[in-house]
Amino acid sequence: MRHKSATPWFVALACFGPFVVALLLYYGGAAWLPQLPGSRDLLAQPVQLPQAWRTESAAHPWQLIYARMSPCEQQCAQHLGRLLQVQLALGRDREQVQRVVWHVGDAPQLSDPGLVARSLDDATGREVVAALGAEGMAQGRVYVADPQGSVILAYPAEVEQKELLRDLKRLLAGSH
Repeated sequence: MRHKSATPWFVALACFGPFVVALLLYYGGAAWLPQLPGSRDLLAQPVQLPQAWRTESAAHPWQLIYARMSPCEQQCAQHLGRLLQVQLALGRDREQVQRVVWHVGDAPQLSDPGLVARSLDDATGREVVAALGAEGMAQGRVYVADPQGSVILAYPAEVEQKELLRDLKRLLAGSH
């Protein structure tokens, strides 16, 4: 009687095992995989920004957006200052990020030449609010838009700067 070798089974497992595992993860869901800590919301359906709201130049392909459905006063200015610190902490990659504030009422009077202001009061602004949800923007929200003009991530206004910086670094590294 011949003793059968297990070698062909090991070869088959080495060749087809990763493929089978990938199929199980893709179709079986990966809810059991560890999630990154933090308060970010990855939008299930990215929201496309209107053409007029996309970045004008290739120098700033990513947008770091602060949106608020109430007038921009002291608390708003503090949040915008935190976003500036996050952008500066990006180092040489800071030029790839444009900071934007979406506001209601008068534009915030801040001495920040790098900040772009967009009004949520006009028809374009109302469309963006409807797409992203006014309830999320009521107390302020931070969004990240990719180079194609799609809003892909949302954070509460009080997001930790380290978390936002870490996510932006990952996004910028992956887009090079």
